[in-house]
Amino acid sequence: MRSICIGPAFWIRTFCIMSAFFVVVLSGCGGKDGSPGGPGLPAGVDISKADEIVASISSVSVDDVTLIEFRLIDGHGNPVINLQPGNISFLVAKLVPGTDGNVSAWQSYINKIEAPGVGPGTESKLQATTESGSTGELVDNKDGSYQYQFSTHLKNVTEPAEIAFQPTLTHRFSFEIRGFVPVINPVYDVRPSDGATSKLFSREIANIKQCNQCHEKLAFHGGARFEMQQCVMCHNPGTADANSGNTVDMTEMTHKIHHGNNLPSVIAGDDYCIYGFGDTPHCYGDVSHPQDIRQCETCHSDKDESTPQAANWYAAPTVEACGSCHDDVNFETGVNHGSGIVADNSQCSSCHASNPDSRLEVRQAHRILAQEAVERYQLNILSVLFTGVGTAPVVTFSITNPGSNHSSYDLANNTILKSSTLRFYVSWNSEELNNAGNGTNNAQPERTNVYESGVLQASDNGDFTYDLTLTNVATGAEGSGLILFEGKVVETYGDVPITTQQHLFIINSTDAQPTSRRQKVLLDRCNDCHQLTAYHGTRNNNLESCATCHNPDAARGGTPSRGPMDMKHFVHRIHAIDDIRYPQRSSNCKACHTDDGFYPVSQISGVLATSINRGVNQADPTDNNRITPNSATCSVCHASAEAKSHMEGHGGSFDACQETDGTLFRRIDFCGPGGDKSGSFPGESCSVCHGPGRSADVAKAHKQE
Repeated sequence: MRSICIGPAFWIRTFCIMSAFFVVVLSGCGGKDGSPGGPGLPAGVDISKADEIVASISSVSVDDVTLIEFRLIDGHGNPVINLQPGNISFLVAKLVPGTDGNVSAWQSYINKIEAPGVGPGTESKLQATTESGSTGELVDNKDGSYQYQFSTHLKNVTEPAEIAFQPTLTHRFSFEIRGFVPVINPVYDVRPSDGATSKLFSREIANIKQCNQCHEKLAFHGGARFEMQQCVMCHNPGTADANSGNTVDMTEMTHKIHHGNNLPSVIAGDDYCIYGFGDTPHCYGDVSHPQDIRQCETCHSDKDESTPQAANWYAAPTVEACGSCHDDVNFETGVNHGSGIVADNSQCSSCHASNPDSRLEVRQAHRILAQEAVERYQLNILSVLFTGVGTAPVVTFSITNPGSNHSSYDLANNTILKSSTLRFYVSWNSEELNNAGNGTNNAQPERTNVYESGVLQASDNGDFTYDLTLTNVATGAEGSGLILFEGKVVETYGDVPITTQQHLFIINSTDAQPTSRRQKVLLDRCNDCHQLTAYHGTRNNNLESCATCHNPDAARGGTPSRGPMDMKHFVHRIHAIDDIRYPQRSSNCKACHTDDGFYPVSQISGVLATSINRGVNQADPTDNNRITPNSATCSVCHASAEAKSHMEGHGGSFDACQETDGTLFRRIDFCGPGGDKSGSFPGESCSVCHGPGRSADVAKAHKQE
């Protein structure tokens, strides 16, 4: 029907209507509810009973009236029937090309006027909106196909604003369905003048796949709008929020939301707010973007075929785009703008045109020189000599330049490196790091600096490799050890975060190879949001460098203690509880974990209990109070008294003691030397119900896909 039904001719449109009519008549030969029931025809699924709904638009016709044909099927390909007009609403917009330095923009044909009611706004504003299916004519053909006739006449839109019909421009149609399972919004682009649906003028700057790298499944306005191509139909320069006075154009609104607490206006004491449904304020001045805001390619990739206009971020600079982040710049007066007054967008390209040789070119201005400089440094652990517990490993290492054929740096004479922070850490047992027996404060790993006051501490082997004797491994250490080489280089434009390197070595095991730490989290998944997972300036793109310090024997200081430092509690709390505006549901375990890394651990897994405090003796972790491993993780989100009682009823404890060998006891009076450790401990039985394929499988409970 697509090639037939698109076009202005009256007889073509009439043919389409009659075709739909005959479909309805023939469909009447099915069941009593009108669902198809003839030979070879799948039975229709009532929309209220569909566990999945897939929507697509088949065709569009724009003439004296506008008709749209679409189809609904379930996840098994069965037609979905009985959609009611009040559960669907439609959008239509045209793409207006840019002129005089302005960029192209969508303009909705369906609009309303919003009057200010709350907030600082004082003027009424035009807002794009949708047309409810109950205002036009919806036909259900009872075979999964539908036809809708718009009440809006595109050729005669005069209220609340006159929107000229321009049939030679790209037009986009979409709809949303509410009241049932979520329906991904279909979009349909067409040029009404000739019915073309391909090779159209387009504006594809970002796609929903890029957004969902962080947001998992971005959804707004009551969970009915999921598709970026639909979002821009309303969020365009012709739409503003009357209550705040702010535009809700995607160009400005999205940048401001993501820049959040780093917006100059927010730093100066203001907030950035948009008022939503019911005059509800949504303020974003506390948003902390998890990567450098200058990493524009995260959202705008010109290497992605689905976003051919993504290069606009540097090829088409505008006051609106640049001023969204640089909101302390007044382009009309020239304040905080080095080039002075900007009369209109046509002047932007005179200084900021796409020219990689100009320091004013947008790409050059957004370069992150410290991250680029990472490519000039690589830390290398070449070998480790270790003769047994109670002795110190000797590490042979080098630092090379991958960008210069891996040439080696002269560490004794390189001025930049001598003023930088470079160090080694030694930690054990690599299966569950806790540095047992080292007698250091709060179970932290042993540290050895490469430089002390600018003086190289390693011996030079004469070939730009160096030997450094690290700190003794405790006599009680067992299994395998982990050596980390980490640091940052201080360049004139900032700290350069060099990727941390690691090396495993056998401590006293009879195994031929050292044992690595269990892998439950994938760095690539962390970097989907963080782009570069780096903390404390020196721990860069290496999760083990986090776990050496954030281990089960460590706890945060303070009186009373501020709680666990252990990764399995600490990271969950940051993402799920702390006020960081986590951009997706906290129950999406696979955002960080491996595909099965979120399941409960067994009693014999070797995973240690999580310390609540540092005890009386900070060098002796056996006097720490602890939470059993699974309870330490699950109770972060499931923190109610009922949830904790459930965990305790199945072997969990929020007040346990743990010996150096990992043996757990219920606390009777106090943990550590002299404490009563006679309390029996049956162990957590979480896997019985929450393991893979069990009655309360964690994957199913958390809706992991």
